[in-house]
Amino acid sequence: MASTKRRKANGGDGDREVLDLTGYVPYFLTAISNTWSRSSSRLYLECFGVGVTEWRIISQLAIEPRIGAQRICEVISLDKGAVSRGVAALVASGHVHEAADGRDARRQVLELTAEGYALHDRLIALAIERERLVLADFSQAEVDQLLALLRRIHVRLPELREFTPAPEKPARTGKRTARR
Repeated sequence: MASTKRRKANGGDGDREVLDLTGYVPYFLTAISNTWSRSSSRLYLECFGVGVTEWRIISQLAIEPRIGAQRICEVISLDKGAVSRGVAALVASGHVHEAADGRDARRQVLELTAEGYALHDRLIALAIERERLVLADFSQAEVDQLLALLRRIHVRLPELREFTPAPEKPARTGKRTARR
């Protein structure tokens, strides 16, 4: 499906190319991600007193215990400020413990406490239930295909972060310059 379509421009100055949201992949990725994150955050706050950022931190610490906040930022692509605030809230609530790294005393490592693991286990059950809800109309083969496609997009993210457009060429004015 095409990402753009021609549309009559206001003021009658011809057609203009505009996004066709029904064929524009970034629209779907953004709409799905934003809706999923907002609804997850609301639900997790109501049920467990933590938002989606804290859940992502808890989840990453369960997968990879004793890591620094920088590693969490790298893996789940969250802003340093959001991770810092989330970690501070989780430390204050007793779900995460901070300790000096044995290899580098200037660096702090994070790990879930017993309360943090208990919260993780309750949260993961709800997260998996919500994933099942969203994927209910897909066969296992379709889920596998979707994951394969998403992984291919994910691999390209470093290029997306570094992308800079080519410089625009100066507009032609229609005037000819005299040749010497």
